[in-house]
Amino acid sequence: MNQQEIIKTVRNLPLESQRQILDVLQRDVEKQTRPTISEDEVERILFERGIIGNLTNADAYTDEDDDFEPVKIKGKPLSETVIEDRE
Repeated sequence: MNQQEIIKTVRNLPLESQRQILDVLQRDVEKQTRPTISEDEVERILFERGIIGNLTNADAYTDEDDDFEPVKIKGKPLSETVIEDRE
């Protein structure tokens, strides 16, 4: 079926059916033309609407965090001690 045949078929439908088709087509066009937003923008919107309580702030992390080195302690690792205490 070509475009002209589809148009002719739709025009022969009842007005309510034509409106339903128009609604579906408009929603499809809106989906295709809607700009995509980043995760940060989604998070900001959710925060502004009160859905989430705080924003994760990637800018709060600095290069200093990347240079972190754990403190060396004598004896077995602390994680092993914690595991033993749980048993």
